[in-house]
Amino acid sequence: MIRESFMQAVRDAGSLAKQHALRANIHVKGKSDFVTDADLAISQALGGAFARIAPGSRMLSEEAEPVDGIHGKLFIVDPVDGTTNLMYGMNLSAISAAYLEDGVLRLGAIYNPFTEEFFFAEAGKGATLNGEPIHVNEDATLADALLGAEAGPATLGTQQLFFQQLFALQSQSRGIRWTGSAAVDLAYVAGGRLSACVFHYLYPWDYAAGWLILKEAGGMLTSAQATEPDLRRRSGLLIASNTRLHPALMELFV
Repeated sequence: MIRESFMQAVRDAGSLAKQHALRANIHVKGKSDFVTDADLAISQALGGAFARIAPGSRMLSEEAEPVDGIHGKLFIVDPVDGTTNLMYGMNLSAISAAYLEDGVLRLGAIYNPFTEEFFFAEAGKGATLNGEPIHVNEDATLADALLGAEAGPATLGTQQLFFQQLFALQSQSRGIRWTGSAAVDLAYVAGGRLSACVFHYLYPWDYAAGWLILKEAGGMLTSAQATEPDLRRRSGLLIASNTRLHPALMELFV
């Protein structure tokens, strides 16, 4: 069964993130953009495991060669979402893995091996944290909400307006938290720890698993124009929420 083998493969890969020698060996990809030997080792381990779990499948990973389209059996993986956090020992990093069939999300897992928190969802069957059901919170207004935000290095030159909008959001809410990991943010919205989160952009491996987990927990992920993300390319601004806050956030970030 793909479900159980998928979950076990993600758990097994977590041990690689905790190995000091792997996370200490750092390679620079670009300004504020890094990869560690842990990222590379996890990508390789999951690639091998998923090939055995689903023969004929492909894997789209931040640390692997691109794939052509999202047809067929496809795994979308971020080996370590929150690599900079990993480098600094902040324990806010996660393995994010999703399984799709012909473009439809079927399974999603976000695993933080440092806190031993395993967020999981199967399409149509709800979302869990370490096997226990989770659901988004019921915050109905920005004044009642604790929010998250992320803005990565790929769009540094175009983030001024985004930060101006966040300033307005900060004054209307209970505050904004930056975890440094989109996967962690999405899991936290799904579990009610955050009411919503705003992302300046995301790649498919950043959000594929979290999107399914959030959806199965009663939340939603869209653009500011209410369109769904396109798993074939980098997104623009995305909003994840408990659904109640979505209209107010779309109005602010449109």
